[in-house]
Amino acid sequence: MPPYQRSYSWGENEALDLLGDLTEATDNDSPHFIGAIVLVDGAEKGMVEIVDGQQRLTTLTILLAVLRDLEPDPDQAAAIHALIADQDRPILGEVANWRLTLNYMDGAFFRDTIQRPGATRGLDTERNEIDSQQRMVDNAAVMRKKIKSFSEEQRRKLVDTVVNGCALVRVVVNDKDQGFKVFRVLNTRGKEPDAHDIIKTELFQKARFSVKEANAYAERWAEHEAVLGGGAFDDLLRQIRAIHDRSPKGDLVAGFQKAVLSKIDPRVFLDDVLPNYVSAYRQITTAKVADSPNASLVADKLNQLRALEQQSWRAPALKFLVERGLDSPLAPEFFSRLERLGYVIQLIVHDKDQRNKRFNKVSDAVSNERTLMAKNGPFAVSRDEARKVRERLPGRFATFGQRRAMALRLNAALDGGFTIPPESDATVEHVLPRNVHEDSHWMITWPDPAKRREQCDTLGNFVLLTNKVNQRADRLDYRAKKEVYFNGGGGADFALTRDLMDQDAWTPEVVRKRTERLADILAAEWNLT
Repeated sequence: MPPYQRSYSWGENEALDLLGDLTEATDNDSPHFIGAIVLVDGAEKGMVEIVDGQQRLTTLTILLAVLRDLEPDPDQAAAIHALIADQDRPILGEVANWRLTLNYMDGAFFRDTIQRPGATRGLDTERNEIDSQQRMVDNAAVMRKKIKSFSEEQRRKLVDTVVNGCALVRVVVNDKDQGFKVFRVLNTRGKEPDAHDIIKTELFQKARFSVKEANAYAERWAEHEAVLGGGAFDDLLRQIRAIHDRSPKGDLVAGFQKAVLSKIDPRVFLDDVLPNYVSAYRQITTAKVADSPNASLVADKLNQLRALEQQSWRAPALKFLVERGLDSPLAPEFFSRLERLGYVIQLIVHDKDQRNKRFNKVSDAVSNERTLMAKNGPFAVSRDEARKVRERLPGRFATFGQRRAMALRLNAALDGGFTIPPESDATVEHVLPRNVHEDSHWMITWPDPAKRREQCDTLGNFVLLTNKVNQRADRLDYRAKKEVYFNGGGGADFALTRDLMDQDAWTPEVVRKRTERLADILAAEWNLT
């Protein structure tokens, strides 16, 4: 999935509609036509980018994962999994192992929660702040509930329908421009326009363009849309609105017209403002920043922020890059403080409106250096907030997004560690497994279910591995896990995993002390001690 594509948007109704169509086709022994899939030949042999078809392919993958995890025969389950991941290709440092890889926001979550063998048997019950990821969980759960009532024979016939009975039109083009042309023909005839399309119309009308001017500006607008993708373009406009509107609630189009278009000349916006914001938006959503003495540090901080579940930090980051730029002497300090504030707020501020207010204060102060960097300025963390963070760090991290963000951040904070981009194949391995079998060796060292539940999702129980190695380690006992981690498993590549290289046993006391030590490291990293 190319980075400019929007995230997963199908809900339970669409997922069940697809399942219903496939079930009907199975019962009638007939094919099911799923429409056109538009692909762009990738630079790497055997790889293609999806221009159109993401929702269907993602939902089909979720369906296959559910069918795999309900299949009692290991060989049959492995055959289904082969449609989800190519186990014969090396994965270390790569994502090509997976048949389908989503964008950076959802890719790692999709691997851990859906694609990994057995993943859909233990779906998170905690609500996820990222809508696209919650939809994946909801759709997997609703399809699992439906399919669980099928007989083994019915489920296997359904697998055969998915594999051999789905007819489609496969359109492969040589470049993105051709892909977008095909996409528009297939998808925009009679389609309700996106917010950015309506805003574009408002801008063009206010500018009173000639026909020639309108054509030229329309081409530039299309270039921005091709670079970002429709969903990301809407999000960019939402961030620009947030910068100009202290309480950005309600409809994006109406709010943008009132907060932005009423204050900025449309030609100035199209010529000067929008191109700068498009460039800045690409930098903050990819962490691929322009070459600069500050580039390495800013890229690290952006990658750490990108791992967070909440995204309110984007507006001040955008405003800083547009108004002051990456070469500003303030850039290292600004992004370091923004990263700290981002984690503090995610850890202790649960109300979305309150989060937005905190970041709005940062945006408001970007133009005034004295206010921005003041001791009691918008980046300030009060003693009470620091105390709450210190109390929160040793606790449980209930959702996938929380666990992964904290593990990646710890890897950067430890000696010899480094910042890992959130789209990497690094996954969180629970040393003490989240689900322990009654006959497992873990029952000897962890007999108390309350302690297992309490400490399993704490910092001290986390290491990082590539997904393939994580699958191999899974529910092994501690010594066997260490063999997997450090004898060809790549665990030594991650500081968070190397951290337990000399640890001989894995007991509740060991995890408690490691949790406290790692929490202290993060508190010191964020100057909260």
